[in-house]
Amino acid sequence: MSTTSRLLRGQRSRFAIVPLGALFIGAFSLALFVIPMRTWTKQRTIVAQRNEQFLAYEDINDSAQDDVDALKTPQGAQEAIRSQLGYLLLTEKRVPLLDLPNASSVLPNRWPYTLVTSILQIRSTQAVRNTGVGILDPLQP
Repeated sequence: MSTTSRLLRGQRSRFAIVPLGALFIGAFSLALFVIPMRTWTKQRTIVAQRNEQFLAYEDINDSAQDDVDALKTPQGAQEAIRSQLGYLLLTEKRVPLLDLPNASSVLPNRWPYTLVTSILQIRSTQAVRNTGVGILDPLQP
């Protein structure tokens, strides 16, 4: 074997090794630098989103805690019972702001109408009883 043939064979193997080495170095740098940078930037956005969600949950928890603190006081519990359940104190009286419409009270004496007739009788007796009460009358001193 002559030296020229050895040199040619070495050059051929060098031409094959250089691209493979460059490919290996590129894959190595991709694995060490590019892919971790992508995940790092994704983690930044995910952490920012989680912080926004956390702040929203903190606001919700703060408002719920304010409601709980208000319900622990007697005034807060009384206001919640009044607003949500519609209960009144013993000294309070519910006053309708609108008058009942004038409707015919002549109804048949069958099942659904007997209930309505009894309701109308109860309301008429309440109206007679409440005529002496001057609540929310702006004309009286």
